[in-house]
Order: sequence, then structure tokens, then C-alpha cells
Amino acid sequence: MGVIEHEIGHALGLWHEQSRPDALGYVTIERDFILPSYISDFLQRDDEIDTLGIPYDLGSVMHYGSTAFSVDQKSKTVVTRDSLYQQTIGQREKLSFYDVATINTAYCKDECKTEKTKCEYGGYMRPSKCSECLCPDGLGGERCEKNEEPRSGFFVVCSLYSLLLPEAECGGVISLTDEWTTVESPNYPDPGYEADQKCSWLLKSPKGKRVEIEFIEDFSFLCTSTCVDFVELKISDDLRNTGFRFCCYDKPEISFVSQTDTAIVIFRSQLSADIGFKIQIRSTDAEARTTIAPTIITTTSESTVLGYRNPYFSVAPITVDTPNVWADWGEWSQCSRTCGGGRRQEFGTCNLKACPVDKHCAKLLSNNRLCNGKVCTKNDISISSCDAPQCCPPFQNVDGMCQSDQDAQHDELWLSI
Repeated sequence: MGVIEHEIGHALGLWHEQSRPDALGYVTIERDFILPSYISDFLQRDDEIDTLGIPYDLGSVMHYGSTAFSVDQKSKTVVTRDSLYQQTIGQREKLSFYDVATINTAYCKDECKTEKTKCEYGGYMRPSKCSECLCPDGLGGERCEKNEEPRSGFFVVCSLYSLLLPEAECGGVISLTDEWTTVESPNYPDPGYEADQKCSWLLKSPKGKRVEIEFIEDFSFLCTSTCVDFVELKISDDLRNTGFRFCCYDKPEISFVSQTDTAIVIFRSQLSADIGFKIQIRSTDAEARTTIAPTIITTTSESTVLGYRNPYFSVAPITVDTPNVWADWGEWSQCSRTCGGGRRQEFGTCNLKACPVDKHCAKLLSNNRLCNGKVCTKNDISISSCDAPQCCPPFQNVDGMCQSDQDAQHDELWLSI
């Protein structure tokens, strides 16, 4: 459905989110890994897009995912500046709250001018019925004052009849104290959650305090590059915007502290059944902690931005003791990679001999087990071929030498038009 909504969004005037004039404040576009025919889909449209004052939304249905139009379907073409959003971008479930708000602002902004319906937490009056509120994801009630009602979907058997699954027993409004309390996904940890469930919790600390959240015990969701089954944390001062979405098997190891006295936790499953999550929550006086602590950024031709490194170049670094700041780029260096396909100049390549087999490959493959019931271990496609000589994207191993298939794929696309 989200794909259809994405295309209808274009018909209504929505651009790709990563084309907004302010996009580079939130994402980095890796042009080297994009199929040439699709470069234009990633360009900023400074003079063509009117954002209507709507904030950038990494959870927009109009946003591309991490590997959109990648030359090898694995290399990231869109990298979020905040690494915790990397698996949020690219969702195709539905229009986000801000997607709908953009359309309503463009077409219906004057519909409720004379009405006085009050909506909480950033909700606003529904243009087609001003006595009702449109609420941010995770919120519900007549005035967006409480959590969204839980949902369960239909389970289809042999396409002959449908069984309505029991409503998920989860969600609520929780008034926090200094003592820890716990929240968990439905039926955690055994038998675990089912497909097509949604629950949300509205967490409220006393005025002047914040919400602290920490993941505990087992954690496991269907693992996809864009989270389809996930737990989402909305802990910024804007509860309208999409939060961090976590999936796969690596439990977040840091604790989070909201920017205000209110936070939202959303659980969503679309496709699978698995363990889910468990968190402990409490009220706190601690400073806001809404993302991974930034590291010292080393920025030159070998750059590090929020943990993302460009491995192709190596020169003496410039160190900037400030998060989210780029230093001046250094001169292009000689190719520093000894194998796998490096770069001597911006478009030159060197050292194209494939790298040796990873000495850790055997252990990785032994750990890459198939799912056993509802508990899945890591199943990363990227290690499935680690026992063969490797090349750096966008190069591929051809008889022991690293070759780029960029030109070949470009020609094939043109021939198919």
C-alpha cells in the first residue's frame, strides 16, 4: 500500500524527501554507489520544492531507503547523519503524519479557520471534519490525549476464509516515577509477537523531569535494511515526527533520555513472528540523551561522520572537537588500499586485485544459522560469500580482479527502455 501512496504522493505534488533543500542536514548521498540513470532522484531541488514549513521526516513514505538504486544492491546510497535513523528511512507501509500534514497544508489549510477544537501533542483538526483531530503516530483518543488503540489484523488461511486474531493486549498511558517499570511487546518473550500487530505507550514524567528508557533482556525482530517489524522511540521535543526504529537482533546498548517530560514507544509487526523487546522506563532528572554520543570527528579525504567512514583515502587528518561539523577537505591522496579497488583521483581507480579471503569467514558462516521456530539468529547476506576473494563496492570480483559493473548496468537499463 505504501508504494501506491508514494506514487499518489507524487501526483499530489510531493517530491522525494531526500530532494528537499534541507536534506543534507539529515542525510549524506553516496553518489559513487548510485546507478547513473537515477542520480537525479537524489539531487536537492532548492528552487523547486516548497517545504511549507513542515520539518524533514526520515520516516516519510517519500524517503528512499539505505540502498535505493545501489549499483550492487548492497552498498548504501543514503546514509543518515544520525546513525540511529539508518533503518527508519525507506518505509513503505503508509503515509507518515508529516506526509499527510504536507498535503493538508497545501490543499486544505483554511478549512478549519473558524473552529476551536483543541488537539494535543501536535495533532490538528481534520480538514474534512474539524471537530475531530488527526493525531501523530502512536497517539489516539478524541484529542490525541492518550495512546493509539492496539490493533491486530486478519490471518488468511488458504485464501478461503479469514480468522480475526485477538486484539494485542498492550499499550497504555503510563505516569512514571523515579522507580523503574517495564514495558514489553505482546507475549514477550515466548511465544512472542504475531504478524500485523501494533501497540503504543504514552510515557509521562512529572513536569520538569524527563523519560529514561533502557532495553533489557532478549531482543529480536525480523531483520531488514528498512525496519518492517520494529520498536520505535519518539523521544525528541517533536512527537509528530518519526522516531528511531530498531529491528534485527542487536539490542541497543545505550539508555535514552527524552528531551521533554513526554515520550512515545511504538511496537509494530507487519510480516513475522519473533521475540520482540522489553524496556525499563522511569522518570529522571538527567540531561537529554536522544542518540548515540558523538565521537571526535576526523574529517579530511578520509572522513568520519557519525561513525560512517570513507575507506578510499588516507592522509593526515584534521580533528574537530565538535559533533556534526565538517572540516575542509584535504588534497586527493595516492590510493591507500592494497586490494579490492581503491581510488587515486576522484574518478580514477587502482589496486584492483581482489582481497584475500577473510580469515574469520568460517566462524561467521557457522554462526549464520537458519531460523529455529520463532527465535532467529543473525542471517546477514553480506557474509554468505565471505569465503571468496572480496572487492570494495561498487566493484565486483571477476576472475580475481575487481571490476565495476556500473557502465554495464547503465547500458542494460537504456536497452530495456
